[in-house]
Amino acid sequence: MDTRLNPREREQLYYLIREKLELGGAELDDTTMVRELPGVDSVKLLSLVGAVELGFQVNLGFEAIPLAQTVHDIEQLICESRERYATRAS
Repeated sequence: MDTRLNPREREQLYYLIREKLELGGAELDDTTMVRELPGVDSVKLLSLVGAVELGFQVNLGFEAIPLAQTVHDIEQLICESRERYATRAS
């Protein structure tokens, strides 16, 4: 299973995180603790999960919210959802 996004997709993920969590131009990397970013609350996290689902055409579900600790965790959730879909489709 591929657990990494390509560079364009990773930039899209960073954009969604900055936009939905209202971070402006904040620096992000794989180890950024999403829940510890300034001003993050449960409503913003829910908005982020929804935006990621739409932007990446995946289904993460509500269970993704507690699993999304770091930026890398969100990336893995996207890749795992794609893998589940590919398995069901084949």
